[in-house]
Amino acid sequence: MLNFETENELQQTKNLHALIFLACVVLLFVILLVRLFSLQYTHYDENLQRSDNNRIRKVELIAERGFIYDRNGEILVRNRPSYQIAIQASNLPRKKAARDTVFNRLLQIRDTKGVRLFDSLSLDTAFQRSRWIKTRPIRLLEDASPEQIAMIEEHSSELPGVVTVIESRREYPYGTLASHVLGYTSEISEDQLKQPEYEDYSQGDRVGQKGLEQGYDREFRGKNGMKLVEVNASGREVGEVSGVEGTKPVPGLHLVSTLDLNLQKAAEEAIPDSAKGAIVALDPNTGEILAMVSSPRLDPNIFSLKRRERNKGWAQVALDSMRPLTNRAISGTYPPASIFKLVSAGAGLESGILTENKYYPKPCTGGYQYGTRYQKCWGVHGNLNVVNAIRLSCDVFFYQEGLDVDMARINEFARRFGLGEEPLGVDIPGEKAGWLPDSVSFNKRNKRLGWRWARGLILNLSIGQGQLVTPLQQATLIGALATNKGVYRPHFMKELRDHQGNVVHRYEPEIIRPGNMKPYTHRVLLNAMDSVVNHPGGTGKRGAIPGIRVGAKTGSGEWKKGEKTHAWYAAVAPLEKPEIAVAVIMEAAGGGGAVSGPIARKVMMAYFEAKKMIEVSPEEKADSTGIVANKEDEE
Repeated sequence: MLNFETENELQQTKNLHALIFLACVVLLFVILLVRLFSLQYTHYDENLQRSDNNRIRKVELIAERGFIYDRNGEILVRNRPSYQIAIQASNLPRKKAARDTVFNRLLQIRDTKGVRLFDSLSLDTAFQRSRWIKTRPIRLLEDASPEQIAMIEEHSSELPGVVTVIESRREYPYGTLASHVLGYTSEISEDQLKQPEYEDYSQGDRVGQKGLEQGYDREFRGKNGMKLVEVNASGREVGEVSGVEGTKPVPGLHLVSTLDLNLQKAAEEAIPDSAKGAIVALDPNTGEILAMVSSPRLDPNIFSLKRRERNKGWAQVALDSMRPLTNRAISGTYPPASIFKLVSAGAGLESGILTENKYYPKPCTGGYQYGTRYQKCWGVHGNLNVVNAIRLSCDVFFYQEGLDVDMARINEFARRFGLGEEPLGVDIPGEKAGWLPDSVSFNKRNKRLGWRWARGLILNLSIGQGQLVTPLQQATLIGALATNKGVYRPHFMKELRDHQGNVVHRYEPEIIRPGNMKPYTHRVLLNAMDSVVNHPGGTGKRGAIPGIRVGAKTGSGEWKKGEKTHAWYAAVAPLEKPEIAVAVIMEAAGGGGAVSGPIARKVMMAYFEAKKMIEVSPEEKADSTGIVANKEDEE
């Protein structure tokens, strides 16, 4: 009886276990069926999307950057194809161990000379960036050679996510020509990404730096497109997804600049690259800048090279004591020197305090006594009127005239013609304003030194020793004085055109300062500028051009005791109907008439030769230095 009951209990236990097991199996199948239903019906669209994401990739198509042309249609900046070895973040393995394997394999690849193709630092940076940049390739090696491309393709099966792409790079066919005007492009920096104007840019974008490249970056940039591509199990692209149209990139706009290629070449040939200086040539009737040179120059092509070569080139440029990165034409500030005498004279004539036939009591005997101070002149000139004082650049005349007219009137006239604390607004970045001292600004600027405004300072200021101007301001000043029609905003953009050649925008000349004076004042100043070049003893005679009436003013800007002066020359021609205004400065080079005058002359001769208004002899063309051997001490 006992055994029977024991066997019965055992059987019941077995049956219970069997039921529990069966229930578990049924529950498992139910769960599987529910999950299968969920996958097949409830989450069908979501899972299909995930599947497509593993098979389909979004690829960003970078828009072609717009070109830059000169005013006659000559290409100054274009694009060239460039092979890049990159990683496509969406194709990289997701597991860290697999990503590390790709990293290490890349690090082991060497060229035929045994040199590693990639360094660990750049690879690590790229792999870090791949965490948040998903739709575009991240460059590992720029401007890759066919041999380097072949090496990567050989190992393609071992390098999921590593791709070769073709993108365009900026090319500057004339090298250093107009480099400060054109600028260059490079990958956007971390600091730039934080700035509001770059809020719609992404890391890895190439953007304009300096010059027109930066000033018109958005216009050049265009609009990127997008395509959907199908990839295999290794993440390699096998083709575009059929039946799905992407968005085509829209090329950037082309810029037709105001620059004249031939005149720019002539200007660059006129100033040696070993010197520090600048040239600005513009049309005073519109503000169009025809040529701009800042010396020494740099080659913007270095910024489109491979990373190692680019870094090496950048280091050489950045550490150069000659500061080739500085555009001296718009950001170099210098004392205006005796060119400012035109402003002092104009202020006196406008106010009626000065007349064409007025002679001051103290003739020039080599200096002027003011209280206990004796202020020298650069020569002995005798008794002069205003025209002859400008012709000979006599300091003594303007010491007295400045005290007579006072700085408030002189500064007002200067601002009227483009000088002063406000920049002219040229359409490339980096322009600096000048400075016109008065009692308030002088005391504020020199508070730390303990200097205070004194009336005797007018002696220096009336001859342009103490103010600050840029070469662009000097060219604008001389041009506006000659035309008497207003100061036009200097600019480089003439037209913007789309990739089909249609004009999208045309620049309209804009007057930004009154730039006018009484006819009497205008006539006297024109006669004075004419006498500087074309009359006996004129300090600017080396800027004369046969058959063309050139007006000019020379200057020698003091900047450091014991050093040679900065050599200034500002000219305009033809004086009766101005077409071109030129300003030249050569740093620490001596007299403006002797050094900078011949440079300005070469620029103007190139301009008028192109217009068939003069003929230039082979001898004059051969002499490209622009510096005369006999550098007598002229103003």
